[in-house]
Amino acid sequence: MDEKGEKTMLTLIPFDDTRVVGVRISGKITRPEFDLMVERLESVLTEYAKVRVYVELESFGGVAMDTLLEDLKFGLRHWHDVERKVVVSDADWVRRLGNLASRLFSNIQVQVFERDQEDLARAWICEP
Repeated sequence: MDEKGEKTMLTLIPFDDTRVVGVRISGKITRPEFDLMVERLESVLTEYAKVRVYVELESFGGVAMDTLLEDLKFGLRHWHDVERKVVVSDADWVRRLGNLASRLFSNIQVQVFERDQEDLARAWICEP
C-alpha cells in the first residue's frame, strides 16, 4: 500500500528470453515499484543493445507524480533502447493508447492483446 492506503503492486514476470522484462501492474504505480522495474530494464541493457517490455495490466490506479517524472526521464534516456512492447489488457483506452504509441514511436514495435490472448502476446514478444 502507498502512503494514502491505496493498493499498489508491480510484479516482475520471468521470461526464458532474457531480453524481455515482464511486469504485472495492479493498482497505482509508486516510486519503489518503478525503481524495481527500471533496475531490471537497465540490467538487461547491460547484456543487450535492445530490451523488450511485456506488461500485463490488471488494473491501473494511476502513477504517483514523482514516479511519472522519473518515467519521463527514463523514457527520454532510453528512447532507442526498447525494441518491442506488448500490453495485455481488456481496457479499450489501453488499445487506443497502444495504437497511438505505435505511430508516435516508429522505432518500437507496439502490440496490445486482450487478456484471453496472453499466450499470443508472450509468443509475439519473444519472436526473433
